[in-house]
Order: sequence, then structure tokens, then C-alpha cells
Amino acid sequence: MNDTTAAVEDLHRDLLMARSNEERFKMGVSMCQTARTIVWSSVPEDLSPAERRVQFFLRYYGNELDPDFREEVVAELRSQEGD
Repeated sequence: MNDTTAAVEDLHRDLLMARSNEERFKMGVSMCQTARTIVWSSVPEDLSPAERRVQFFLRYYGNELDPDFREEVVAELRSQEGD
């Protein structure tokens, strides 16, 4: 769904592009950190550290990756249980 007019989209893009590369980069980093914080807050705290990392990984990246690769990463994370 897109309920934003083309004029407002153009204005938003112009305002964003008027910022320096550094400002835009910092905005992206900030948005990424906010997303990570939200995902971490959704992972149960009573899990082991390794299982928390697995759950974070699956929630953050799981649907974007090839299933075989995803399972390799999950196995590696779980093998780090004692770390």
C-alpha cells in the first residue's frame, strides 16, 4: 500500500538527498541499531546465550537466506554454546 503522493515522495527524497553523505550514513546506522534493539528485545532472556544468538539470527536474517546456509549458521551458533 502506498498512500503518499508523488509530490510528497519527491519532497522527502529531496530533503534526504540535501543531507551530507555522513548524515545519511549515520541515519542508516541509527535505523539499523534500532531494528537490532527491537529484535533483541523480542528474544526470550531465559535462553542460553548461544540459543539467544540463534533466535536473533533467525528473526533478523532467517527469511532472507538460503535454507541450507541458514542451517549451517544455526549449527555453528549452537556449537558455540560454551563460548
